[in-house]
Amino acid sequence: MPNTLTNVQDIKVAQNALLPFRGALLPIRAFSSNFSPDPAEKLDTVRVPVVGAPTQSSDFAGSYTANPDSTVTVIPVSLNRHKFKTVHVTAREAAETAFNVLDTLVSAAVKQLAQDVLQDIFSAITAANYGAPVIPALAASAFDYKKLLAIREACSDVKMPVTDRSLVLDGAYYTNLLGDDVVAKGFVPQVVQPGIMDAMIRRLAGFDLHETVILPENGEKLIGFAAHPSGMAVAMRYLVPAAEYDEAGAITDPETGLTFGYLRYSETSSNRVFVTVECLYGFKTALADGIKRIVKP
Repeated sequence: MPNTLTNVQDIKVAQNALLPFRGALLPIRAFSSNFSPDPAEKLDTVRVPVVGAPTQSSDFAGSYTANPDSTVTVIPVSLNRHKFKTVHVTAREAAETAFNVLDTLVSAAVKQLAQDVLQDIFSAITAANYGAPVIPALAASAFDYKKLLAIREACSDVKMPVTDRSLVLDGAYYTNLLGDDVVAKGFVPQVVQPGIMDAMIRRLAGFDLHETVILPENGEKLIGFAAHPSGMAVAMRYLVPAAEYDEAGAITDPETGLTFGYLRYSETSSNRVFVTVECLYGFKTALADGIKRIVKP
């Protein structure tokens, strides 16, 4: 069983940090996943189910068991990644501010941790793993609704399932799409006011849209990608600490299972309180046609 936080202040700090952690990892919904607060060790293997398109339906001919197969692949994912971020305050700062300073520091640290984890996962979206770009390379100023429709058509050409498609875009390309005349007119109804107020496009042309500014600089010129969950498998678990800490526990989003570890400990020689947040995870490429890359010139 994972450790459980018992200190009220630690619980408050950790729970406040959960929202930015989940928010920063929102694009991870584009992939198949197996997230849990269950304890694990580094290099343990987690089985992630990846579901592709089902076979066609059948005309009834006396039995309901005809043509029952679906493409379900269970991919073993090694928990071979372990990232952490540590912050600290002096004991006096912690006492005088009732943990407010630490609360802010931990929330910022968890957000950075989530971004670093996501960028690491994005690093697997390469030409070697997923082939040629889905459309010709283009600048941000040329990315509009018609280009999005071209991406949609290309995804359909390779039989990417229509449901559960996502589109992750670099901020500049996402911003240019916001200004497209077709997209902008869609912001008029009250139901889509987040498009104006928060620059959010939740769904467009059958894609769940996610903006990002952390696509990796790995020579691939990647500025986004269209994805179905069958394209990649991601796993996350809680790394149980071997040492003794003042407080230690798994912090988990109840809806998604996204989990980070929380450790608080003191250094008496410097009169400081430390908090470390960490993430044990792994990822593995799956179906090549499950992700289609978008690149810049």
